[in-house]
Amino acid sequence: MGAIIMDGRAMGAAMTPYLQEQVSCLAGKHAMVPTLAAVLVGSDEASVQYVRNKRRLAKAIGIGSMTIEIAAAEATTGRLIAEVERLNRDDRITGILIQLPLPAGVDVNQLFDAIDPAKDVDGVASATVVGIYRAAGATFVPCTPRGVLALMRRYEVPIAGRHAVVIGRSDIAGKPLAMMLGGRQCNATVTWCHRHTRGLDSLCREADILVPCVGADPTDRRFLISPCMVKPGACVIDVGFRRMADGSFAGDVDFEQVRRVAGWITPNPGGVGPMTVLALMQNVIDAARFRLGLPPSDYPV
Repeated sequence: MGAIIMDGRAMGAAMTPYLQEQVSCLAGKHAMVPTLAAVLVGSDEASVQYVRNKRRLAKAIGIGSMTIEIAAAEATTGRLIAEVERLNRDDRITGILIQLPLPAGVDVNQLFDAIDPAKDVDGVASATVVGIYRAAGATFVPCTPRGVLALMRRYEVPIAGRHAVVIGRSDIAGKPLAMMLGGRQCNATVTWCHRHTRGLDSLCREADILVPCVGADPTDRRFLISPCMVKPGACVIDVGFRRMADGSFAGDVDFEQVRRVAGWITPNPGGVGPMTVLALMQNVIDAARFRLGLPPSDYPV
């Protein structure tokens, strides 16, 4: 029997009417249109695809959207901070997203901390990170972890007491997800891995929940995660995203082979990606609600 496919596209489609209703209510009752500004530096293909998907869903829901494109050669820390500060002052903007990766030499932490915490819909500023670290309930949950946890709830994946292995330590995916899975709301036991981890194969085989967030060419093989690395019946959530040599997009997991071993698995594309974009829209809507003094929306997931 094959794995249960955790379909992010289907889940996003089911959630879209609810988000449309939330946006319509804000516009009708409060004359407020939630609006996202995304800062895109350079032409990284995965980043361009993500921003394109974001713009498409925002339009479908009724959220305002603008993209500020900056050439990589012009992207100094000072230049980008000036752009963020301009967006902070713009009352039309309810959420700001800095699309990663950024060129070498840009101080990412300084840039993140320049974002107005009330507009930090990607959950990267210091105030948000502290809330996650202390399990104090951050204003905005980072989009990828929010999407991953929503998928796990929807497909009833057991988390409490299970062993989760997270591979990757970016500020928007692996790092916050590892903290949240091990926190009091999830209660998993987490092993956090990265490129310097020894014995990765054996650690993966012990995981009840396996979440690779690498998105890079493993060099010696086509996929980072092969079926021999997966515990039978495990939940495998593929967060990595990259363009293959043939021009197609893929993740870290050999989907067709691993689906024969796993209990649950996300396709890639079509799993975590759509849920990340959906979570971003939820955060943008909530940012507008907070500005009006309203509580966050009670989303179904």
